[in-house]
Amino acid sequence: MAITNVSGVRDALKANLQTITNMRVYDTIPDVVVPPCAIVGQLDFTFDIDNQRGLDQASVDIFVLVQRFSERTGQDKLDLFLAGSGSGSIKTALESDRTLGGLVDTLRVISADSGTYTSGETSFLSYRYNVTIWG
Repeated sequence: MAITNVSGVRDALKANLQTITNMRVYDTIPDVVVPPCAIVGQLDFTFDIDNQRGLDQASVDIFVLVQRFSERTGQDKLDLFLAGSGSGSIKTALESDRTLGGLVDTLRVISADSGTYTSGETSFLSYRYNVTIWG
């Protein structure tokens, strides 16, 4: 299967993330963010891994942001999202439907990197989750 519906993939990733209570999710990169939120980044593609459009591979970064009222409070909230399992886990939410409703063969959350995300003049504590998708 080749990945042919990129907008559908972004919508499905958003739907998976919306299973986390009180998580605002953007499936396009917004001008202004309201945390806590997740942003589905742009997809990077490697086409034709299996010749003749049989298999594509995509990677996408998911940015998870929290307000920086105090570093302790923000980091504690990010730690809940970073858990490898549970109702607040970004990994669990993203992998809850690995085929994204049949749009892809499978996906896997590969890593999460800490950092900051700037929107306008405001910096947010964040993690950048790297997701690999095969389809």
